Amino acid sequence: MKFSLYSKKNQLDEMQEQTMRKIESHGFWLLWYSLLAAWIVQTVFGAADKAAGEWVVFMIGCIYMVVACLRNGLWERHFSDTPLANAVYSLVAAVAVTLISGFSSGYWVGAAFAGVFAGILCFALLQLCVALVRKRREHLDDPKDGE
Repeated sequence: MKFSLYSKKNQLDEMQEQTMRKIESHGFWLLWYSLLAAWIVQTVFGAADKAAGEWVVFMIGCIYMVVACLRNGLWERHFSDTPLANAVYSLVAAVAVTLISGFSSGYWVGAAFAGVFAGILCFALLQLCVALVRKRREHLDDPKDGE
């Protein structure tokens, strides 16, 4: 009898697999929001240099999710991919950057400039991602591609 701790064969049925994917998804988002909150709190209280590790792990997770979604032609499950929606998301990002920068440095004029720049950059990147997702989705849905 062969003993192995790891098997390439899936040991779960379909219902268990779906439940496992939901657990993994919730675990990822819990980790993502926790790292974001830890970084924000450390930045606001002036310990941004001590938050470098959290920031690196947070960015690795973010980059992975963006690249994986772009490669598969997927946008978010609940949020719209319209320019108006992207403008709202960018406004939220701009306000967040302004508040975080303002509370951490106390220099609100610079924080406002950083927030405006972050909002514009966020909008441009969201629009770029929308274009890439739509292009990839068209490529994946193209029936001629299979021939």
